[in-house]
Amino acid sequence: MKRSLYFAPLATAMLRQIDRRFVVNVWEIIDLLCEDPNQVDYRSDPLDPSVYGVTVAGDITVWFEILDEQHALRVLDIEE
Repeated sequence: MKRSLYFAPLATAMLRQIDRRFVVNVWEIIDLLCEDPNQVDYRSDPLDPSVYGVTVAGDITVWFEILDEQHALRVLDIEE
């Protein structure tokens, strides 16, 4: 079952600012994470172990959290 997807306002703003060539790559990773997070090689943030990051093409990092109770994924930030 696919997870619901939520975006923090900062992540939405950053998605609009990243290089258009890499937007497809970002969406592919987000889609994989929603399908099954175990398909993606992600790492936890050392300062907050409940936040995870995955790097995609173009050195873009997608920061997210897995909300098990709601069976959802929240994209917190996208960094270039």
